Amino acid sequence: MEELPSLLWGLDPVFLAFAKLFIKDILELKESQQVPGIFFYKGHPIKQVDILGTVVCVREKEAFYSYGVDDSTGVINCTCWKSSGPKCLSSSEDQKSSSEAKDLDGLMQELYREESRRAKMEIGDIIRVRGYIKVFRNQREVVASTFYNVDDPTLDVQITRMLDLPHLYRNVYDKPFIIPEHLKDTSHRHDAALSHSGLILQLSEKIKEFLEEKQICNFYQRELESVPSLMSTATKPSHRTEAGVCDEGSSITSREIHNVFKEAIHLLQEKGIVYLKGHKTGVHQVTDRDKELHKLALSIIQEDCRRQRHADKGCHFLHILNCVQQKFGSSISETVMQRVIDALERNSDIISTMEKYYTAF
Repeated sequence: MEELPSLLWGLDPVFLAFAKLFIKDILELKESQQVPGIFFYKGHPIKQVDILGTVVCVREKEAFYSYGVDDSTGVINCTCWKSSGPKCLSSSEDQKSSSEAKDLDGLMQELYREESRRAKMEIGDIIRVRGYIKVFRNQREVVASTFYNVDDPTLDVQITRMLDLPHLYRNVYDKPFIIPEHLKDTSHRHDAALSHSGLILQLSEKIKEFLEEKQICNFYQRELESVPSLMSTATKPSHRTEAGVCDEGSSITSREIHNVFKEAIHLLQEKGIVYLKGHKTGVHQVTDRDKELHKLALSIIQEDCRRQRHADKGCHFLHILNCVQQKFGSSISETVMQRVIDALERNSDIISTMEKYYTAF
């Protein structure tokens, strides 16, 4: 099923809700080609889910629990962050008088201990998780925004959910989203206006494939403009009639071709796939093949994690970005840096201790 333009996703109520889907369906969702991290079930855009199941696997890290959750249709990993509350009281502090234990700090410590106790699950517990879907090391998982142990000795919660899900599937999820009548004409006009954007998107994908196939590390825009396969894509007719771009059937000038390539490369920059290494030289660097950038980011994390300030939680993403920008300049955007961090994490050079915090082995 063809994806709706992303500007229309908000019209579908499913997009704004925590979708109650079977785990089997979550594992089989098709990821959006427009926006990473958004998935589709029969045309409905899905960004967050609500699951209920049995804990079948437990792994504890310093900053989070990793639970394997089974709802009898499949098993998915759920990352559940620990509370970032205060550290536990020392033995000497535990021996304070009862009057002192009633102060605010003591109450906060007690609350934190209770919260930590409730967050710890055991195999066989029933857990409910709400969160967003994430792909980590080619495995789909749910990163929890909220989670809790379901006390359900009479199975009331599980039976209610078993009855609710078929109704939701039949009346909501399995029915295609229909654009309201009063917006249909607008959507058609939007599709026409997107034809030029479609050309830019197609050319950017062709450039990406070309860079990967030829294992290119850096390039000038004019070098891409001399590649016949890319030129054939760039000179396809466009329906856009704004100034500087011709209608379908009209000849296209070299300046217009140059602008089409420029927009396509800019789209790759926004995704972090390439970045402009030198504004004066016009050299574009392929992020995944920039060994110097990857090496610098890794060394920053390794060195700073030895310091007391970053020893517990690791380095925050923005701290790493700021240090890299001091060396490489502002051309290193957040999307470029995130791509580098993801590559280092996939290679097991670093690990995430909590959201946006990283440490090196």
